[in-house]
Amino acid sequence: MTHFLILSLLILASVKGSAHGEDKFGPNGGYLKMPGNFHTEVVPGKSGSIKIYLLDIAFKNPTVKNSKVSASITNKTNKELLCTAKRDYFVCSLGKTDLAKGVLSVFAERDQIKGAEAVYTLPLTLAKAEGDKKMEDHGNHN
Repeated sequence: MTHFLILSLLILASVKGSAHGEDKFGPNGGYLKMPGNFHTEVVPGKSGSIKIYLLDIAFKNPTVKNSKVSASITNKTNKELLCTAKRDYFVCSLGKTDLAKGVLSVFAERDQIKGAEAVYTLPLTLAKAEGDKKMEDHGNHN
């Protein structure tokens, strides 16, 4: 029982400390969030669209099977995005809306498992790693 407790604490600490991978680009070069027991990866496109991958807990196996995505951008205006399933990702049309400022909200269900809202602050940036935050905090106190 003690070994199980120690292992559980180590796993919890490693998951919490890694910010669920939000400080690194995802496997498709996008920005990551963890709205549940899966990850969303947002990849900005060049043609007025974004791709949203629904990845498993290990940042792999993107799927659209038994899955749904809806997204909106809130800035000067609120815009619901039209999202369509492709082979292994969803593509959402931005229209004339850009990703320069505001909030991108993604609601996803991966393989019939519903996640919480994944909130991406615009412009899209990587989260700072825990070590970077500590160094930054230390530098501000000198």
